[in-house]
Amino acid sequence: MYSSAFSRFIKTHRSLRHWTQQELSNRSGLSCSEISRLESGMRTPTLRHVKGIAEALASDNKRRAGNDPKPYEAWLSLLVDLGEKARVDRNESKRKNES
Repeated sequence: MYSSAFSRFIKTHRSLRHWTQQELSNRSGLSCSEISRLESGMRTPTLRHVKGIAEALASDNKRRAGNDPKPYEAWLSLLVDLGEKARVDRNESKRKNES
């Protein structure tokens, strides 16, 4: 399994909110198995994943760390960057393993 900054970020922010994977699934519109694969690094995030998770995190008014983004657009921007980094890192890792 490949642990990316994206997968660690999702797991950390879910845990900070005391959400189960099922609860994040319900809030994001993603399946529980998608959440599990994203957190374990078995799945590279797509824009659909990023949008769903951004929506879930932005809608949580109870738990915000001091430096957490607040609006959906800020979460979306942060998660897109992390998702793209995960994609690039995974592709580089695959190339190294093939050579």
